[in-house]
Formats: sequence, C-alpha cells, structure tokens
Amino acid sequence: MKSILSISTLTLVGTLGLGLSTTASAVSSREADALNKSTVSLTQATQIAEKQEPGKTIGAEFDIEKDRAIWEVKVLGAAGVKEYKIDASTGAVVKVEDEHIRGKLINFVTGMNLKDLNGAKTSLAQAVTDAEKKMGGKAVKAEVEHERGAVQYDIFVRTADKTNKVKVEASTGQAR
Repeated sequence: MKSILSISTLTLVGTLGLGLSTTASAVSSREADALNKSTVSLTQATQIAEKQEPGKTIGAEFDIEKDRAIWEVKVLGAAGVKEYKIDASTGAVVKVEDEHIRGKLINFVTGMNLKDLNGAKTSLAQAVTDAEKKMGGKAVKAEVEHERGAVQYDIFVRTADKTNKVKVEASTGQAR
C-alpha cells in the first residue's frame, strides 16, 4: 500500500511539475508583436491581480487567447491560489479561475506559503524591473520559487532575438 501511495504521489508531483517548470525559449513572432503592442506590463498585471483580493503573485505569464493578448497571473491568498486573466491592452480582468490549491497542498505544490512571500525583502515587481534593466528587454514571464530554503524569482525577459532567464534572490535582490 505504501508503494502505491508513493507512486501516486510521485505521479502527482511530476504532473504538477510539468506545468510549473519551464525553460527559456524564444516566443513566436505573433506573441512578440502582441507583447510589443501591449500597454500593460507584467508588473502592472500583477498589481491589478493583487488588488482583487489580498495575496502575493506566485507566477505570471504573457499569452494570447482567442486573438487577445493577456497576462495570466497566479495569486496565492489565504483562501488558496487563483489565476487572473488580465487584458494586456486595457488592464481589465477578463476571467478569474480558482486553482483549487488550498491548505497544506499549497506548500506541497508551490513549496511556499504567504509567510515566506511576505518576508521577502525584494518584491516581485522590483525583481522584474531589475531583470528588465539587466537584460535590456521586456519581462514575459515570472515565477516565484522556494529553493534552498529561500524565496527566489525566475524572470524571463524577451530581447530582440531571444528570451533570457534571470534568477533574483528575494532576500538580497541579487540577480544571477
């Protein structure tokens, strides 16, 4: 019985991990054009989402859905994780989805809790700004991770020809 539970747990972790992990890659020219035309930045989109209810952004990504440029912003709050879809041209919240991740499962899936995020000295917004300056581009994705006992941000910045990943330590603001 224990081995079946372990296999099920590993399968769940692996499946969830597929959605949470990414690699730096080039975006399509369609996405690049839409990103250049958007008036709402990743930072602004996270601020809009966090105004909907108290919480902290744990992930944000630029996407195109039904020919509409949007920001998908995941916010961890006291009630769990919600994803806000924000129009990249107007800043309007066009859809809210409950991710159904609550309680102890939040820490299991995301590796963190609100206490970790509230204790970070560097905000996600500051990490995005620093990464954009460092790479000379525009952030298209941000992920918050809990690695080696500390919160860090993975910021993906699009430049003219590629997407670069910048890691920023939340406790120091140091980018690598």
